Amino acid sequence: MLRSINMSKLITVFGSTGNQGGSVVRAILNHPQLSKEWKIRGITRNANKPDAQALVKQGVEMVSADLNSKDSILAAITGSTAVFGVTNYWEKASLEHEVQQGRNLTDACKAAGVSNLIWSTLPYVSKITNGKLHNLHHFDSKAMVEEYIKQVGQPASFVMPAYFMSNIPGSIRPNSTGSGYELSWLFHPDTQIPMLDVPRDFGKFVASTLAATPSYQHTYAASGWFTPLDVCAAVEACTGKKCAFNEVPLEQFGGSKELLDNLLMIREYDYYGPGAKEGVSRSHEVVGKVGGWDGFGSFEDFLREIGI
Repeated sequence: MLRSINMSKLITVFGSTGNQGGSVVRAILNHPQLSKEWKIRGITRNANKPDAQALVKQGVEMVSADLNSKDSILAAITGSTAVFGVTNYWEKASLEHEVQQGRNLTDACKAAGVSNLIWSTLPYVSKITNGKLHNLHHFDSKAMVEEYIKQVGQPASFVMPAYFMSNIPGSIRPNSTGSGYELSWLFHPDTQIPMLDVPRDFGKFVASTLAATPSYQHTYAASGWFTPLDVCAAVEACTGKKCAFNEVPLEQFGGSKELLDNLLMIREYDYYGPGAKEGVSRSHEVVGKVGGWDGFGSFEDFLREIGI
């Protein structure tokens, strides 16, 4: 279980009203021990908006900061023992922009003496695949920030979210007769996909790093491994209707180069690269032992939550 931590410790959570940061805030607030030992400062663009004020009512200090300004970040994180950092590549769809934001955050943490920068990172795809997959910029950008964190010597922990379950419903469509569903994907029927129910589970992985000494170790934030056939089985369990899986041949794929590389990274490299299965298993053990959380969300749980 979690070791005893002084009450004075503060964690600052970027994106606290968003998908990943919000999960981190909830995991700490809802944990019987962490909620007593850690105070939370939430970072958002607008501290006056309703979802930010809802967190204030739960005891979260809400402040505004701009990831494009080191001074703004430094002012926001001053006094923090830990900082959870996440950036949004799709804000400008620019690798350079996201890398600069990550460097700004790192420099501010270094200047503020932050003991643990918990960075939401992703695999360095172009390196793992020796350049074969080189279009997955929103993965490589976060990995480049990770390298910078190590380069400047900022104490840090790295959490790597798996493939979001929320990406999947758009691929599940009613069949032509309306009697059931179809799932068409580039994967093989037995492709093992590490999936993450972000609201339910991501915060557990981040919170588990609060009890460890920062050592640049990776936490693989995956709720579990699920195949396309598992997805169809979950659809059938939730709807009572059949779901057929169709494997899309590579030559018929019509999406973007970035999406193609994303799917191929899963199909050919287990998403995380070498050691993926062992990394997920180890991370599950840590979350269970350190935080005492009991289990992770299944894809069926996720579908029921969103009301398919």
